[in-house]
This record gives sequence, structure tokens and C-alpha cells, in this order.
Amino acid sequence: MNNKYILMATIFLLAGCATVDRMWNPPTMTDKVSSIAGEVQSAGGGLAMLSFVGGISILGGFVLLCVSAGRKGWYPVLGGVGLIFINALLQEYFHFIALPIIVASGVVSTLWAIKALGQARIVKLKKEHCNG
Repeated sequence: MNNKYILMATIFLLAGCATVDRMWNPPTMTDKVSSIAGEVQSAGGGLAMLSFVGGISILGGFVLLCVSAGRKGWYPVLGGVGLIFINALLQEYFHFIALPIIVASGVVSTLWAIKALGQARIVKLKKEHCNG
């Protein structure tokens, strides 16, 4: 017997054993969103960049406040505070933000597909009418 078939059978067997629990207890939407939020919070790589850029912006704003006698330094200071605030909001309330975005994208995708199917039907009817 070929080793390729043994490998495929082993992969199917292992995948089947891993999916038995999901078959009887499928995850709900809130479980999926919570797991996404947990991944984002645990990774923190992308969100930590917001705090880093916000901190650099605040430091640059303080320097600019001293150099320009307080005329131009407030923009980077307020921008940096805003970035840090956005970072804190995303880390704390990501699951409340993500769920409406996921639902809205699903609704838009469904409506777009319905529109495309309607246009395809109109084109098909025009072709049949011209050929018929």
C-alpha cells in the first residue's frame, strides 16, 4: 500500500477526532467574538503600536510646546492622547465593537449577492428575449 494513502487516512482520523466536540456543541456567535477579542488582547502586537505612536506623539508635542511657545504643540499632544484612548477602548470593548461590524458586513454581503443575482437574472431574460 502507498504511504500517501496511509498519511491521508491518518490526517482524516486525527481531524475527525478533533472535530467531535464541535459537532455536538457548536460554538455560538458570542463564543466566536469572545475568542477573537481574547486573541487580540493576548497578542497585543497591533494594538500596542497605537500606544507607542501615541506616546511618541505626546513627547513630540511637549517638545513642540516648549519650542513654539505653546502655539503648535497641542495638536500632537491631543492626537497622542486620542490614540492611547482609542487603544484602551479597543482592548476593553473589542467584542462590543466587533459584533455589530460582523453582523453589518454579513447583511451587506447578503444584499449585494441578492442584487447580483437579480442583475444576472435580468441579463439572462434579455438574452432569452433577444434570441427567442
